[in-house]
Amino acid sequence: MGVGIYWLDSGALISEKNGLYAPELVPAFWTFIETQLKNGNVRMPKKCFDEVTDGNDWLAKWCKDRKNIGHFCCKSSGKDVQQRYAAIAAHVIEKHPQHAAAEFLRGGDGWVMAHAAASGGFVVTEELRNQYKSKVKIPTLSKTLRIP
Repeated sequence: MGVGIYWLDSGALISEKNGLYAPELVPAFWTFIETQLKNGNVRMPKKCFDEVTDGNDWLAKWCKDRKNIGHFCCKSSGKDVQQRYAAIAAHVIEKHPQHAAAEFLRGGDGWVMAHAAASGGFVVTEELRNQYKSKVKIPTLSKTLRIP
């Protein structure tokens, strides 16, 4: 049995770049991520990729330079992913205030979750369940919808 696919939320890479795994402190971390990209174990939905690469910092350049490695920037979403996203969106709209749902659906978080659910993979995020209770958070929603 192979390793599952780890679907990255844009914030996961941003927080690592700005924190304990800054490239100048732990370059081996970024080499490891690149190896996992090549092996197809780490991926990112296009919406999240666009969030990370919307700038000119080190991380934006690093990601742009690796865009075509493996399936890092997943440019398309199959029918199963689309259906999973629709279910996630419907849940968010039904269970959360309109402003919180709109903010969540503008970003890539729902797509990370949909890809993970459709592929049997895992969501990787830096978000915490109890952080910013007024926002829709990936860990809370993942737990509710049983998406690892």
